[in-house]
Amino acid sequence: MNATVLRRTPWDLPPGSTRLEALKLLVQRMRGLVAAGKFEPAFALGDRIMATRPPAEVVEAIMYPVDRGLATFPDSGLYDLLQAALRRSGRGRFRPWFILLTTVLLDRLRWSSEALRESEKLMSLPRRYGWMRWHRGLMLLNNHWDKAAAAAEFQAVLESAPQVWKAHALLAELALARGERRRALRTMDELLLTVPESDRTSVLGWRGEMRLWIGEYREALPDLDLAVARQSPLAQCWRGAANVKLGNFPEALRDLDSQLRSHPEDQEALVWRGEARRLMGQWREALTDLDAACRFGNSPLWAYINRALTRARLRDVAGLWSDYLLVPEWVRSYFSWKLGADVKPDTPPRIITIQLEAILEAARGIRRNDQYLYSLWLKPLITANKTRRP
Repeated sequence: MNATVLRRTPWDLPPGSTRLEALKLLVQRMRGLVAAGKFEPAFALGDRIMATRPPAEVVEAIMYPVDRGLATFPDSGLYDLLQAALRRSGRGRFRPWFILLTTVLLDRLRWSSEALRESEKLMSLPRRYGWMRWHRGLMLLNNHWDKAAAAAEFQAVLESAPQVWKAHALLAELALARGERRRALRTMDELLLTVPESDRTSVLGWRGEMRLWIGEYREALPDLDLAVARQSPLAQCWRGAANVKLGNFPEALRDLDSQLRSHPEDQEALVWRGEARRLMGQWREALTDLDAACRFGNSPLWAYINRALTRARLRDVAGLWSDYLLVPEWVRSYFSWKLGADVKPDTPPRIITIQLEAILEAARGIRRNDQYLYSLWLKPLITANKTRRP
């Protein structure tokens, strides 16, 4: 947005605007001011927006003073913004905003360690700025797998902005990862009773996805049916996944085909459709989906495993080995130990496929690449040693 075409005051809004529309427009104006390097007016506007106790959608937007969707914004522009912000950040009234902006810019520029170090400054700010710790929580969770530290950040978000219900949902995910199924699902039940009607669709889909992760496929379907009926952008993939696990392949393919028509770059849907086609014996079609999923370049474990199994059925032993070696070494090592069968260069393909199928079975309904979810299916050796037979 061009910051030079702003109205005379930030509250001069189009007639008939709803409160949500008005606040979202103000966030766009704030981002326009940031992009123009007019930091103080931008952050003053940000403070005024937050003083209205805005709905979750607005808080989630304002957490990112530079728009996450600026795909065409060149890195050189981000560097210029970062340099300007660093020159002007100090001890003044807007110091919290400068820390937030610097953290987000560093992370956007893929300086992850520097971003995390900068975000530590947010922890010493007054409690009312706790909502600014959202992105730090995500970095801790996704980049460092530090679930306990991430949970503390999401709790800080809720203490200052309790309307940010996604923090509750992420805390429910972390409870599930600790094996606290009842607590996790109770949190999602409570969210359904408290979130605005406009957010119920997302909560239903999220709860259905969580049931999918823990193998409750039939129990997931009612939530996912409702979410799909309410036009959830993701629930159709998860309903298709539940039907894959239940062996209902025609229903699964209907959902996954529909999901990929509307969202052709949904990697998780590509993996699930590839897996469904593999289980149906449609090897070439499965390979097409799994090749597409692997082209995302984000180490898609589940695509590699499914493609390896597909290649095995096509008698492509070299391809089987190639994909098998792309599975993280520590995952391969764990399942070699668990199954009591080390994989060596002369190991028959049959032994490798048994191990890969065991990994998929252990993962139940997880086909997301988020590594913090590994603890839902990859049990620590200290636990496994207690239950393993001599």
